[in-house]
This record gives sequence, structure tokens and C-alpha cells, in this order.
Amino acid sequence: MAKPMRPDDPAYWMLFDGVTTTPVVYNKDCYICNDPEYAQMGLPLCRKCPKCGGHIPADDSICDDCGYDEYDDYPDNTQNHTQEV
Repeated sequence: MAKPMRPDDPAYWMLFDGVTTTPVVYNKDCYICNDPEYAQMGLPLCRKCPKCGGHIPADDSICDDCGYDEYDDYPDNTQNHTQEV
């Protein structure tokens, strides 16, 4: 488990603003799932894989269970961007 947040942390106020998130999926080995301050601060939590229903960490796009990468479903828009010189 992560160390508890210190009162001098700039985000400490988020622990008391009344905004919380609800866990959708749990993985016993995930540091985000095992740190209650993530939910208490209202931060995004881990989500359910649309392919297998497994665990996708909040800070990643790849399912821990089946390897599905949710970013593979997003179109590649890099060709539509222009670069200014």
C-alpha cells in the first residue's frame, strides 16, 4: 500500500472535498486498487476491460487479464495534423 498523503501535499485538500469515485473492478496486485486515497480524492480508478471484463489499470490502457489495448480502437489522427515551422 502507498504511504498516506501528507498534509503539506498540494493535493491534500482533495481528500476532504466530498468527491469520491467508486471502484468498478479490483486487482489485488494493483497499487491503485489498494490505495483508498485514489477513490477518496475522486481520481479515476481502474476500469473493466470491454473485451473480457478484466482489469485495466487507471494509469494504463492494457488489460492485465487478456492483454487487450483499448487504444487500439482509437483512430490514428496524426496524419490530419499539420506542423508549423
